[in-house]
Amino acid sequence: MNGISNNLITISDLSSFDPTHILESGQVFRYYRTESGYKIFSQNLFCSLIYDNARVIIDSNRPEYFYNYFDLGRDYGSIKQKLSVYPNLTEAIEFGKGIRILNQDPAETVISFIISANNNIPRIKKIIERLCVMFGEDMGGYYAFPTAERLAEASIEQLREAGTGYRAEYIKSAALAIKDGFLQSLSGMDTPTARKHLMSQKGIGGKVADCILLFGYHREDVFPTDVWISRVYQKFFAECETCSREQMSKRLVGLFGNLSGYAQQYLFYHIRQTQKNTKQSKTEEQNEQT
Repeated sequence: MNGISNNLITISDLSSFDPTHILESGQVFRYYRTESGYKIFSQNLFCSLIYDNARVIIDSNRPEYFYNYFDLGRDYGSIKQKLSVYPNLTEAIEFGKGIRILNQDPAETVISFIISANNNIPRIKKIIERLCVMFGEDMGGYYAFPTAERLAEASIEQLREAGTGYRAEYIKSAALAIKDGFLQSLSGMDTPTARKHLMSQKGIGGKVADCILLFGYHREDVFPTDVWISRVYQKFFAECETCSREQMSKRLVGLFGNLSGYAQQYLFYHIRQTQKNTKQSKTEEQNEQT
């Protein structure tokens, strides 16, 4: 049972809530470990996740925001039960049974996943942290994620100083578009139309668009496909060994339908965590697409 009292969210049923599973599944980058758990940042807010015996406590001055952020109103037990009809998902679901798909700010998600393309998670986190320090509001002890307006004002050279490299141009372009209302109509679009709309923006390909839709808009009928998911596809769906990632994504959505986003997270977390320490995977991880 999950309850809110005195700015604390208490999670006593951990069968579908594991902070490590959630935060290490490639969907979010603004967090770090502490002695007692984690600190997580979203927009200009933060919360502390604290392990308390057989419970997790979320401490924040905006508990309602983080209740929604962690998707605590959704029955993940039911989702896992529906996905368990696929034998090739059983091991991945059990391995990452505490995963939840976060409800993140759309603008922050757009910028974060533009940075993620052809990048690895440790480097993504460092770049985003630099952007927050350079362009975000000082909240006293931490920095807010920069607003689109602030990023739009920055020069390409200033953005590159944060380590963004060639992505600086894409960040600037996206920030200008968001400032001018690029995301306002997206919620009313069906998923294929929303995907095309996002991909009209420089720096947003199919994989990044799918991540934005899944993690920023909770569109469950997408299947972000990268080097890790390609390997899963070849292992479990080997009837198309030469498929492009776009083709793989479409076939996986055709298979899992409105459960696609959940299936993707279980499969991604499982293969990345179980194979990332192999010699081949360490090499690939240096240039992974998260």
